[in-house]
Amino acid sequence: MEHSTKLFWALVLCVAVMAHQTTALEILKGTNPLIGEVTLRGKSLIDKVCTLSPSRDICVQVLSSDPVKSPNANLKDLAIISLRFAATNASDILTDAKILIDDDNLDPDVQQGLADCKENILDAESQLEDTIAALMVDSEVDAQLWLKAALAAIDTCDASIPGDDDVLSVKSAIFRKLCNIATAVNKLLVNPTKL
Repeated sequence: MEHSTKLFWALVLCVAVMAHQTTALEILKGTNPLIGEVTLRGKSLIDKVCTLSPSRDICVQVLSSDPVKSPNANLKDLAIISLRFAATNASDILTDAKILIDDDNLDPDVQQGLADCKENILDAESQLEDTIAALMVDSEVDAQLWLKAALAAIDTCDASIPGDDDVLSVKSAIFRKLCNIATAVNKLLVNPTKL
Protein backbone atom coordinates (compact mmCIF):
# COMPACT_ATOMS: atom_id res chain seq x y z
CA MET A 1 0.00 0.00 0.00
CA GLU A 2 2.84 2.42 0.84
CA HIS A 3 4.37 1.82 -2.62
CA SER A 4 1.04 2.70 -4.26
CA THR A 5 0.80 5.93 -2.28
CA LYS A 6 4.32 6.98 -3.31
CA LEU A 7 3.54 6.16 -6.93
CA PHE A 8 0.31 8.16 -6.75
CA TRP A 9 2.12 11.25 -5.39
CA ALA A 10 4.88 10.90 -7.98
CA LEU A 11 2.22 10.90 -10.71
CA VAL A 12 0.47 13.91 -9.19
CA LEU A 13 3.78 15.77 -9.12
CA CYS A 14 4.51 14.88 -12.77
CA VAL A 15 1.07 16.09 -13.85
CA ALA A 16 1.56 19.36 -11.96
CA VAL A 17 4.97 19.96 -13.56
CA MET A 18 3.60 19.19 -17.03
CA ALA A 19 0.67 21.56 -16.47
CA HIS A 20 3.07 24.33 -15.40
CA GLN A 21 5.24 23.80 -18.50
CA THR A 22 2.21 23.76 -20.79
CA THR A 23 0.96 27.00 -19.26
CA ALA A 24 4.36 28.64 -19.72
CA LEU A 25 4.50 27.52 -23.36
CA GLU A 26 1.02 28.87 -24.03
CA ILE A 27 2.01 32.20 -22.51
CA LEU A 28 5.02 32.31 -24.83
CA LYS A 29 2.73 31.62 -27.79
CA GLY A 30 0.56 34.56 -26.82
CA THR A 31 -2.37 33.08 -24.91
CA ASN A 32 -2.77 32.70 -21.20
CA PRO A 33 -4.69 29.42 -20.84
CA LEU A 34 -5.57 30.16 -17.21
CA ILE A 35 -7.72 33.16 -18.07
CA GLY A 36 -8.16 32.70 -21.82
CA GLU A 37 -6.88 36.16 -22.65
CA VAL A 38 -4.25 37.17 -25.12
CA THR A 39 -1.00 37.97 -23.36
CA LEU A 40 0.99 41.11 -23.91
CA ARG A 41 2.72 41.73 -27.23
CA GLY A 42 4.45 44.64 -28.90
CA LYS A 43 4.43 48.00 -27.13
CA SER A 44 2.52 46.80 -24.07
CA LEU A 45 4.95 43.88 -23.63
CA ILE A 46 7.92 46.21 -24.15
CA ASP A 47 6.58 48.59 -21.51
CA LYS A 48 6.01 45.73 -19.05
CA VAL A 49 9.44 44.15 -19.67
CA CYS A 50 11.20 47.50 -19.35
CA THR A 51 9.61 48.22 -15.99
CA LEU A 52 11.71 45.28 -14.78
CA SER A 53 14.90 46.74 -16.27
CA PRO A 54 17.26 49.05 -14.36
CA SER A 55 17.75 51.03 -17.62
CA ARG A 56 14.09 51.60 -18.50
CA ASP A 57 14.54 54.35 -21.13
CA ILE A 58 17.32 52.51 -22.96
CA CYS A 59 15.31 49.30 -22.71
CA VAL A 60 12.27 50.86 -24.41
CA GLN A 61 14.47 52.42 -27.08
CA VAL A 62 16.25 49.13 -27.82
CA LEU A 63 13.19 46.87 -27.79
CA SER A 64 11.24 49.32 -29.98
CA SER A 65 14.10 49.65 -32.48
CA ASP A 66 12.96 47.00 -34.98
CA PRO A 67 10.20 48.60 -37.08
CA VAL A 68 9.07 45.21 -38.41
CA LYS A 69 9.21 42.97 -35.32
CA SER A 70 8.75 45.35 -32.37
CA PRO A 71 5.09 46.31 -32.97
CA ASN A 72 3.87 42.72 -32.51
CA ALA A 73 6.86 41.17 -30.69
CA ASN A 74 6.65 38.36 -28.17
CA LEU A 75 9.35 37.67 -25.57
CA LYS A 76 11.53 35.63 -27.93
CA ASP A 77 11.37 38.41 -30.55
CA LEU A 78 12.35 40.98 -27.92
CA ALA A 79 15.28 38.85 -26.77
CA ILE A 80 16.59 38.60 -30.33
CA ILE A 81 16.05 42.32 -30.96
CA SER A 82 18.04 43.20 -27.83
CA LEU A 83 20.84 40.78 -28.73
CA ARG A 84 21.16 42.12 -32.26
CA PHE A 85 21.27 45.67 -30.89
CA ALA A 86 24.04 44.64 -28.45
CA ALA A 87 25.96 42.89 -31.26
CA THR A 88 25.82 46.07 -33.35
CA ASN A 89 27.15 48.00 -30.37
CA ALA A 90 30.00 45.48 -30.04
CA SER A 91 30.87 46.04 -33.71
CA ASP A 92 31.05 49.79 -33.05
CA ILE A 93 33.40 49.17 -30.12
CA LEU A 94 35.60 47.02 -32.35
CA THR A 95 35.82 49.79 -34.95
CA ASP A 96 36.88 52.29 -32.29
CA ALA A 97 39.39 49.85 -30.79
CA LYS A 98 41.01 49.26 -34.18
CA ILE A 99 41.35 53.01 -34.75
CA LEU A 100 42.87 53.55 -31.30
CA ILE A 101 45.30 50.63 -31.65
CA ASP A 102 46.74 52.21 -34.80
CA ASP A 103 47.50 55.50 -32.98
CA ASP A 104 51.33 55.67 -32.89
CA ASN A 105 51.21 58.30 -30.13
CA LEU A 106 49.86 55.81 -27.58
CA ASP A 107 52.05 54.13 -25.03
CA PRO A 108 52.82 50.51 -26.09
CA ASP A 109 51.21 49.21 -22.88
CA VAL A 110 47.99 51.05 -23.72
CA GLN A 111 48.11 49.70 -27.27
CA GLN A 112 48.51 46.18 -25.88
CA GLY A 113 45.57 46.74 -23.53
CA LEU A 114 43.49 47.91 -26.48
CA ALA A 115 44.52 44.86 -28.50
CA ASP A 116 43.50 42.61 -25.60
CA CYS A 117 40.22 44.47 -25.32
CA LYS A 118 39.61 44.06 -29.04
CA GLU A 119 40.03 40.29 -28.74
CA ASN A 120 37.58 40.17 -25.84
CA ILE A 121 35.02 42.23 -27.75
CA LEU A 122 35.37 39.84 -30.69
CA ASP A 123 34.63 37.01 -28.24
CA ALA A 124 31.64 38.88 -26.83
CA GLU A 125 30.26 39.54 -30.30
CA SER A 126 30.61 35.85 -31.15
CA GLN A 127 28.94 34.87 -27.87
CA LEU A 128 25.99 37.14 -28.67
CA GLU A 129 25.58 35.34 -31.99
CA ASP A 130 25.70 32.03 -30.10
CA THR A 131 23.02 33.40 -27.76
CA ILE A 132 20.78 34.20 -30.72
CA ALA A 133 21.37 30.71 -32.13
CA ALA A 134 20.45 29.16 -28.78
CA LEU A 135 17.21 31.16 -28.68
CA MET A 136 16.34 30.09 -32.21
CA VAL A 137 16.34 26.46 -31.03
CA ASP A 138 14.45 27.36 -27.83
CA SER A 139 17.40 26.76 -25.51
CA GLU A 140 16.96 29.68 -23.14
CA VAL A 141 19.28 28.13 -20.54
CA ASP A 142 22.15 27.96 -23.07
CA ALA A 143 21.33 31.49 -24.16
CA GLN A 144 21.72 32.67 -20.57
CA LEU A 145 25.14 30.99 -20.36
CA TRP A 146 26.32 32.67 -23.57
CA LEU A 147 25.09 36.03 -22.30
CA LYS A 148 27.07 35.59 -19.09
CA ALA A 149 30.15 34.79 -21.17
CA ALA A 150 29.64 37.97 -23.23
CA LEU A 151 29.39 40.03 -20.04
CA ALA A 152 32.55 38.40 -18.69
CA ALA A 153 34.35 39.27 -21.94
CA ILE A 154 33.40 42.94 -21.62
CA ASP A 155 34.58 42.94 -17.99
CA THR A 156 37.94 41.56 -19.16
CA CYS A 157 38.09 44.23 -21.86
CA ASP A 158 37.45 46.97 -19.31
CA ALA A 159 40.16 45.59 -17.05
CA SER A 160 42.73 45.77 -19.86
CA ILE A 161 42.15 49.49 -20.55
CA PRO A 162 43.48 52.05 -18.07
CA GLY A 163 41.01 54.69 -16.91
CA ASP A 164 37.25 54.80 -17.24
CA ASP A 165 36.50 57.94 -19.20
CA ASP A 166 37.86 56.97 -22.60
CA VAL A 167 35.66 56.21 -25.62
CA LEU A 168 35.86 52.44 -25.20
CA SER A 169 35.03 52.48 -21.50
CA VAL A 170 31.95 54.62 -22.14
CA LYS A 171 30.83 52.35 -24.98
CA SER A 172 31.51 49.21 -22.96
CA ALA A 173 29.27 50.57 -20.19
CA ILE A 174 26.49 50.95 -22.76
CA PHE A 175 27.24 47.46 -24.08
CA ARG A 176 26.88 46.08 -20.56
CA LYS A 177 23.48 47.78 -20.21
CA LEU A 178 22.39 46.28 -23.53
CA CYS A 179 23.49 42.82 -22.43
CA ASN A 180 21.65 43.30 -19.13
CA ILE A 181 18.46 44.14 -21.06
CA ALA A 182 18.90 40.94 -23.09
CA THR A 183 19.50 39.02 -19.86
CA ALA A 184 16.31 40.40 -18.31
CA VAL A 185 14.25 39.43 -21.38
CA ASN A 186 15.84 35.98 -21.46
CA LYS A 187 15.04 35.43 -17.77
CA LEU A 188 11.41 36.16 -18.59
CA LEU A 189 11.60 33.63 -21.42
CA VAL A 190 12.76 31.03 -18.90
CA ASN A 191 10.01 32.03 -16.46
CA PRO A 192 7.27 33.97 -18.31
CA THR A 193 4.94 33.84 -15.34
CA LYS A 194 6.97 36.69 -13.77
CA LEU A 195 5.27 39.06 -16.19
